Amino acid sequence: MHPVLFRFGNFSLYSYGLMLFISFLVGIKLTSQRAKRFGVKEEVISNLAIYILFGAVAGSRLLYVLLHWDEFKNDLIGIFAFWRGGLGGLMFFGGLIGGLLSGLYYVKRKDLPLRKMFDATSPALSLGEFFTRIGCFLNGCCFGKETTSPLGIKFPKSSPAGIFEKVYPTQLFSSLFGLLLFLFVLFLERRRLRLNLKDGSIFALTISLYALFRFLIDYLRYFENPLNFLTNQIISLAFILLGLGLFFRFQRG
Repeated sequence: MHPVLFRFGNFSLYSYGLMLFISFLVGIKLTSQRAKRFGVKEEVISNLAIYILFGAVAGSRLLYVLLHWDEFKNDLIGIFAFWRGGLGGLMFFGGLIGGLLSGLYYVKRKDLPLRKMFDATSPALSLGEFFTRIGCFLNGCCFGKETTSPLGIKFPKSSPAGIFEKVYPTQLFSSLFGLLLFLFVLFLERRRLRLNLKDGSIFALTISLYALFRFLIDYLRYFENPLNFLTNQIISLAFILLGLGLFFRFQRG
């Protein structure tokens, strides 16, 4: 819809990049507030956020490149130009895996309380979906299949989805889910003692619920390459099982 919000000389402000930046700042704030409760300084959270950011960008770009190799086999330098197209050449699951691994490395290195840190990042993770999917909508990527449903919308002809009459706005569906998941995480935080939730369990539920939603919503997504759909489904199932496995393990103490 509006991949570039404005241009100033050679500088362009991309909508997806802006929403990613907002998500990053809000995530630091939310995580810092929670980490203070168990004695972790804000400086430590800021450093953790930098590790997660680099890991997430690297992971999301790597997965995108692997699934779109034809775009880069004659342009290897382009692999590193992840900002092309307003940062549209990134994939969420790759970012989630990369961010988790880099964040886990930092938490272990600093000997931080792992399960508590998991829970502290859960609101940021869910609200990040809310912001970044708005960025996807404005960027015109990650759209749904063609439909005659009243839920369908018409994208401009200049957009990748413009070849269709109407498509499912799966970006907005995902954004709404991110907001609902965020509210659910807040509910769990407030009812933690009453529900007897152990450290780490909220995080485990967060990733399993997101993965379940992603598994379902991708049936409405438009995929030019069926391999991308298959890859997403496999990763979604893996995260559903991982989240449930962690939940039951954490609940056993």
